[in-house]
Amino acid sequence: MKHKYTVAFLSLLLLLATAIPTLAEEKLSTIEITGRAAVMAMPTTIVISFSVESDSSKAQAAVRDNAERTEKVLAALKKVSDKDTKLRTTGFALSPVYEKTERVIGYRVRNSVVLESKDLDRAGAFIDEAAEAGVSRIGNLSFTNDKEEELRKEASLEALKGAIRDAEALAKAAGMGIKRILKISYDSREHPTIVMREAATAAARTPIVVGEIPVQAEVRVTFEVN
Repeated sequence: MKHKYTVAFLSLLLLLATAIPTLAEEKLSTIEITGRAAVMAMPTTIVISFSVESDSSKAQAAVRDNAERTEKVLAALKKVSDKDTKLRTTGFALSPVYEKTERVIGYRVRNSVVLESKDLDRAGAFIDEAAEAGVSRIGNLSFTNDKEEELRKEASLEALKGAIRDAEALAKAAGMGIKRILKISYDSREHPTIVMREAATAAARTPIVVGEIPVQAEVRVTFEVN
């Protein structure tokens, strides 16, 4: 019986001796690089957001005034829009207005509308007509491309190539070499080209010059080095 226990104990020691080098093995040496790239393309769609704000001492009056002003703005935008232009409400809010003593002294209503159009030449007209109709704020103006997904994939490949070049250069400078890629993280979020603008009654036509927009991509790559 004692002999059997001795054999079992020796077998256990042998297994532990084999496993210890693996457990003690050093962690992989790695380098992490972020690659960025952009592909230039002409925009196909313009997106503009408008807000109409109304204040009144009574909530009902603020809502009524806002509805009238919003209808006026929508009518002005429709007047210069083609049949493919899209208008949609993206937000409506009614909130109290407080004085310093935290007493409610009135109410504010905000109605937000977004316009999408492929008629890029009318960008200035959209802004001017909305301003003249009494819009309170033009939140942003952005350009997009219908083939943005394909363009972003192209940009991501260029970003990956750039990350590999940078990794090879850094590894070489450190006296090492790239062994393999361990991980790739891809940022697929959209990065539209945006122009911010406050609404104001335009004394002259608003010029909007349309040019190429960058479709951007970012990849984070982890390399094993040796």
